[in-house]
Formats: sequence, C-alpha cells, structure tokens
Amino acid sequence: MSIAVIGGGIAGLATAAGLAKAGAAVEVFERSSRDAVPGAGISLFPNSRAAMRTIGLLDGYEQLPHGPGAGIRTVMRRPDGKVALSFPAWARPQVRMFHRSALREFLLESCRGIPIHWDTAVTVDDDGDKLRRAVLTAADGQQSSWDLVVAADGLRSTTRRFLSLDPGLRYAGYTAWRGVTRGPADTGGTAGEDWGSRQRFGTVPLADGRVYWFAVATKDEGRTAAADGLASEKEAAEREFASWYPAARTLIAGTDEAEVLRHDLYDLARPLHAFHRGRVALAGDAAHAMTPDLGQGAGAGLEDAAALTALVRSALAGGAAGPDTDVVGLLGRYSRLRAPKAARQLRASRLMGRLAQRDRKAWRPGG
Repeated sequence: MSIAVIGGGIAGLATAAGLAKAGAAVEVFERSSRDAVPGAGISLFPNSRAAMRTIGLLDGYEQLPHGPGAGIRTVMRRPDGKVALSFPAWARPQVRMFHRSALREFLLESCRGIPIHWDTAVTVDDDGDKLRRAVLTAADGQQSSWDLVVAADGLRSTTRRFLSLDPGLRYAGYTAWRGVTRGPADTGGTAGEDWGSRQRFGTVPLADGRVYWFAVATKDEGRTAAADGLASEKEAAEREFASWYPAARTLIAGTDEAEVLRHDLYDLARPLHAFHRGRVALAGDAAHAMTPDLGQGAGAGLEDAAALTALVRSALAGGAAGPDTDVVGLLGRYSRLRAPKAARQLRASRLMGRLAQRDRKAWRPGG
C-alpha cells in the first residue's frame, strides 16, 4: 500500500512512522525546511503514551527526558502569587512536558528510511474513490498517485477545504505568548497554570532545568506588539503581566527575545463528523483544531496516527492491501473511531477556555 503524508509536524511524522512500521510504503511532503522548528513546549498526557504503544514507538518514547521532575508540586496561584489551589499527589495531572524540538527529533529518528520531501508543497487534486487512486500535485506541476493520502497540514488545512469539510475557524477571544527560558530557572518546586481576571500564566520545568511558560490574555483578534508600538512580543508579554507575581515576570525576562512566540488562538467553528473523503484522511489540527486549554492538541493527533496505524496494519496482516483494498471503507472506520472523541475534546477545550478567561474582579492584580 502506498501512502503519502502531507505535513511533517508531530501528527504527520507519528503517522508516517506508524504506517511504515505496519508495512506500508510511505513518503512525507513538508512545505517548510528541515531546520524550521516552530513552537516551544508541548504537553502529552497518558492517552499519548497509549497511542505511542499502538504506533510502535513506546520504547523510545519512554526513554525521552521530560518534565516536570519528581517532587514538583502542581498548584494554581493568583496574580499576587498566593496559592489558590494545591493538587494532592493523586490528583496531579499525569503530564509529560517536552520542548517541541526534542519530540520532533525523536519522531524524525523514528522515520529514518522514510523519504521526507522538505520544502515541497503538495495539494490534493483528486481524492479518489474505491477504484481510483488519490492524486497529489506539487508546486512544479508534477503529479503522483497514491492508495491513501493522510493530510496533517495544520490549522488552516488546504486539504480540509478541498474535501469540502471545512467549517471555518473560530477565534477563541484570547492570545498566547509562549517561551522557554534561556537557562535553568527556579519555579519554587512547582508547576501549574495560574488564573487571574482574563489572564493566565503557566509554568512547567523541563528535563534540562529550563522552564516552559505560557501567558494568555483576552485580546482583540490580530493585535501584535508592533501594532501596539512595542519593540517585541517579549516586551508585550512583560507589559501585559507587569503586575503579576515576581517569579512570573522573571521567567519572561529570562527568555531570549527571539524565543518568545505569540499566536491568537483558534479552533474549528464546529467539530467534523467525518475525517475523510474518498482516499484522503485528515489528521492532527487539520481534523480537529482545538484550543490548548486541555493540552490535548498533540495527543489527539497521536491518537489519529494510532488509529490509522492499527487499521492499515490489520489490512496488511490480512493480506487485503492490494489493488482491491477498500481504502474508502477503511477510512470510514477511521472517521467513526476518531471523530466522536475528537469532537468531545474540542468542545471540552472550548469550555475550559471560557471558564479560565472569565473576568474575576477579585483576582485582578492588586484585587
């Protein structure tokens, strides 16, 4: 079975690795360069570990250094630094935190032997059907046909639009700054997400002692530091959280200016009922872009990869993966497996974001 994966992000690489381990002939097409590594920290919960097992990457995943370390307490603070809630050990989220680049390098190593076409943008020209293969076209006009195409081409997926599955995007109403400190930093032995009034600040120590932090604020869509007359997004974050407790301000100050990222947050306007059409499947944010309020975006993409891996492995093991393989039927099973759960995650993330970003007059800095 020949399979093309569009997108070399977390979901795309995990899917490619799993499908190749299942015995398929896989190639990856990524529009950016090998050296482009966007992002800061990434959180993976126990469902990601289960997905890694199905994909066939669990042994390597278990060996990856991650944070937070043993003994780190999970707390929620108010903007003045006062602890509002301390989670007992049994109730602490079982989360593993990585720098995105470290997880990406692990997945790239897991894809060793798989052709990855960097700086290569492709689009779906024909999604195929039970008898006709799917067709991709590259920017130079070269076409290729495939038994199956997995499009993990992100939040603003062109494939989703081509398949007439795109419900549009919804601006969540808030923006997020993210960064990783340039060196080890002290969080007082704690990790967590602190809530204020229409503001949040999160901290997670990484395995090497550096700290991944994120800062969220309710803002009009499209605002930037430059539009506000500021020199950088680091300065914008410092100004936005200038009244917060000192340790939060220290983490921002301890991050290189170029390493502070800012993104307005979006999700799909409504969940998709199907993740495929013809021989083309959506995965990752292309299928279920959600706000990061539950930390499940990457995990949901890994669950997509696991579901596709299991289905293709079963088809290959049963000797059904030939010219007569019912790929359309296989992807129908994929949609039925993944769409309902992803829809619940999307809605739950949206609800959590609305709750977290409420106006709490008593929790304003100095309140």
